[in-house]
Amino acid sequence: MFKNHLKTALRLFIRNKVYTLINLFGLSLALMICFFAYLYISDEFIYDRFHKNSDRLFLINQVNYSKDVTDIEADFFSLKAVDGIKKSPIHNLPFLKQAETTIPEIEKLVRIETNYVKVVKDGLEFEEYTKYVDEDFFKVLGFEFLFGNAEVALNDLSSAVVSEDFAIKHFGKTNVIGEEISLGGKDNPIYVIKGVLSSSQKSVIKTNLFLRIELTSYFKTNQDNWQYNAVAAFVLLNNAESDAIVNDKLRAIEVGQRGEASLVSQREMLKLGKENPVVTYQLKPIAGLFLDSSIPYGLSSSPVYSMILAAIAILILIIACINYLSISIASSAARRAEIAIRKVVGADLWQLKGQFYSESFVLTTIAILIGFTLTQALMPMFNELAAKEFDLSLTESFTLLGYGFIFGLLLTFLAGGYPAQILSRFKVLGGLKGKGSHRVKPGLLKGMVVFQFTLCMIFISTSLMMKKQFTYINNKDLGFDKEQVVYVDGVWGKTDLFKQELAKHPAVISASGSTGIFVGSSSFGAFVLNGVQQRVQKVQMDKDLFSTIGLEVIDVEGLPKVDLENLSKEKSLVNETYYNAIQQDSAMARSMASRIGGVVKDFHFESLQNEVSNIIFSVSDKNGLSTLFVKLAPNQIEAGLSVLKATYAQLTEQPLNEVRFLDDYINARYKDSEKWQKIVNVSASIGVLIASIGLFGLTGIQMDNQMKELSIRKVLGAGSRDITFTLNKQSFIITLVSSFISIPVSYYLMESWLTSFAYHESITPDLFMLAMLLLLGITALTVTYHSVKVINSNPANVLRSE
Repeated sequence: MFKNHLKTALRLFIRNKVYTLINLFGLSLALMICFFAYLYISDEFIYDRFHKNSDRLFLINQVNYSKDVTDIEADFFSLKAVDGIKKSPIHNLPFLKQAETTIPEIEKLVRIETNYVKVVKDGLEFEEYTKYVDEDFFKVLGFEFLFGNAEVALNDLSSAVVSEDFAIKHFGKTNVIGEEISLGGKDNPIYVIKGVLSSSQKSVIKTNLFLRIELTSYFKTNQDNWQYNAVAAFVLLNNAESDAIVNDKLRAIEVGQRGEASLVSQREMLKLGKENPVVTYQLKPIAGLFLDSSIPYGLSSSPVYSMILAAIAILILIIACINYLSISIASSAARRAEIAIRKVVGADLWQLKGQFYSESFVLTTIAILIGFTLTQALMPMFNELAAKEFDLSLTESFTLLGYGFIFGLLLTFLAGGYPAQILSRFKVLGGLKGKGSHRVKPGLLKGMVVFQFTLCMIFISTSLMMKKQFTYINNKDLGFDKEQVVYVDGVWGKTDLFKQELAKHPAVISASGSTGIFVGSSSFGAFVLNGVQQRVQKVQMDKDLFSTIGLEVIDVEGLPKVDLENLSKEKSLVNETYYNAIQQDSAMARSMASRIGGVVKDFHFESLQNEVSNIIFSVSDKNGLSTLFVKLAPNQIEAGLSVLKATYAQLTEQPLNEVRFLDDYINARYKDSEKWQKIVNVSASIGVLIASIGLFGLTGIQMDNQMKELSIRKVLGAGSRDITFTLNKQSFIITLVSSFISIPVSYYLMESWLTSFAYHESITPDLFMLAMLLLLGITALTVTYHSVKVINSNPANVLRSE
C-alpha cells in the first residue's frame, strides 16, 4: 500500500513541479536555520558541564550594594546587570585562607590569578594569557588531559600545564611532556611541561598556560593584606545544597574584618535602608557562569542571544510552514474529481487519508534531508558568522536528523490534515459532476498570509534599525583620533626612551606613554554623590598623550584652558562628566578646586553601550607608565611599523611580534553586536525570500481558481489595467494590514535592543515606511507576473465548457 502511495506522491510532485520546488525550497532553508540554531544554543549551554563535580563547584562572588535592591539577579532577557549591584569574583589572600580553614562545608578551595606573560621560544617572544593556580587545581576541576595527569601536573614550582593549541603553536606537536619553556624577564625562568589539556572543552577558564600561584609577586608579598584583591577562587562543597550556608559564613568573615561600624557608616553615606546588607556573598555554580554576564570573570555570553536565535529560527520555520500549508490547502481543493474516482473504484476512507499523509511525509522527508545537507555544506560560513567552531560528529548528525524527523511527522499531520479529514469525506456524485467550488474559504488563507507578512515586516524593520544604529556608531565622533594610532603594552619605565628614538623618524608624528586607558591594567577610585557611590577611573600619562590620540582640553566657566606643557604633577585633568558631577556637590567642588588643572572634552573609549565614565588624568613619571601609543604619519604606516619594531628590539633586546592598532581595539568593543546584526540580516533575507516564493506559489493557485471570473471580466470589456488592479488590490490590502500589525511589535523589539546602548539612534517612521515599501514592491512584482498570464489568456478557452 505504501509503495502505491509513494508512486502516486512522486507523480503528483512531478506534475506540480513548481509548487513542489517552492515547498522544498522554503522548508529546506527553514530547517537549515533551525539546525544551526540548535547547534548554537546547545553549545552555549554546555560550558563547564564536563567537570565531574560540576554540581558542587562554585565561584565565590562578593556582591556590593550601592542602592536598595531586593533581587541581585538581572532579568533573564536583560543584557545589563542590576542597577545598584556590583559583583566581584576577585578577593584577597587572607580572606580566602580563612574561608578554607574555618568553613567546614568547603571541601576544597583553589585560587586563580590571571596575567599575561611573555614566552620565549626560538629567540622569539610571544605574549600568552596565563593562569596561576594552586597545586590541586586540576584535581578539583575536571579538565581533560591529553597527555600527563592531574595528580602530578603541578607538583612542583617548575611545572607547567599547557593547552593543545599552545603545544601546536610553539612546538608543532601535541605531546610536549618534558619539553621546556622560558618566560621573558630578568631571570628568564625555565618551566617543564607536565600536562597537555584538550582545547576542545568548553570552559570560561580559557587559557593556554597554567603555572603555580606561588610564583606571582602578589602571592609572595600580600599574604596578610586584606585590602589588595587580585585572586579568584573556586570552591568544591561537601554538599551542593549548602551554598546558602557558605554565603552567610563568607559574609561573616568579611564583616568580622571590616567591623559592623564600617557597614553602618557605608550604609549612611550611601543613604541605604536599614535592612540593606551593604555587602553579601554569592556562590555561582560553575556550569552557570558562561551565561551570566553580570559576573566579570572569563568568557561570558547572555541567554538573550540564544533566545534571539531561537526566535529567528522559529519565525522562519513558521513562515515556511505557512507557505506549505497554504499551498497544500489551496491546491488540494482541485483534487475533488480524483478523490471521487478513487472512491468509485473502491478506496475506503483510511486509504484516502493514507494517500494525503504519505504525500506530505515524503515531501517533508526530502526537505529534511536537503536541509541537513545544506547545514553541512554551509557550516564553515556559519562558524565564521557566529564565531563558533562546529564540526558535526556522527552522534550530532543523527541527533539533528532525529529532531528533523520529529518535526517532519508533526508537519505531515498538519499539512495532510486538511485534505485527509475534509476532502476525503465529500460526496462522490458532486465530485464526478464537477459540482462544488474548487476554492477553499479565503479567510483561512488570508489569515495565514497576513501572519506571514507580519513576520516579514518585523524582520525587515528591525534589520533596518540595526543597520541604522551601527552606521551611527561607525560615524559618531568618539572624541579622539583613533586613526593611524598603534600601541604596545608592557613597556614599563621605557616610554621616554621610546619617544626619544621614535622622534628621529619622519614616519612617526608623535608618541606618548600612559597607564589605565584603553589597554593594560586600570585603576579606580570612588566618591559619593547625593548618596550614590560613583566610580572614577584613574589614568596616568605623560604630557604628549593628548596630542598623540587627539584628546581636546576645553574651557569651562571659572577654569581656563590649560597649557599641557606647564601642567604640574600636583594638578590633574578631569573629563567633562567627572567635572559636572563634582559641581553638583558644592563641598566636593571646593575641595577639588585646587587639584583640578583643566577639563578634557568627553570621549568614548569603551563601547557606546556604556555611558562615558568619570576619568581623572594625572601626569606621571616614566616608571608609572606601561603602554606606548604611537601616531604614525599618513601613507607611511609600513615605514612607521618597521621603525617601531626596530626601536623595540633595540630597547628591550626582544623582538616585537605584534603591533595593535587602536581602531581595531575600538571595533572589538562592538564585535558581539555586529555579529548579531549580520545574523539578523541574513535571517531576515532568508525569511523574506521564503515568504516571497510562497506568495508566488499561492498567487498562482489563486489565479487558477479565478480564471473563469477574470475571463468573464475580459469578455465584458475589462482591460489589462483593470485586471492588474483587481489582482493587486487584495494583495496590497493584505500587505498594509500586515504592516500596521507589525509596527507595535517591531517598535517594542527595537526599543528593547536599543536600551543596551547608552547612545543610540531614535526609532523614526521612515524605517516602517521603507519596510512597507519593500514588502509592497515584492508583492507587486509577484502578483504582476501572474497577471501577465491572465491578461494573455484566451477567454474562449476558459469558458468553452460553461
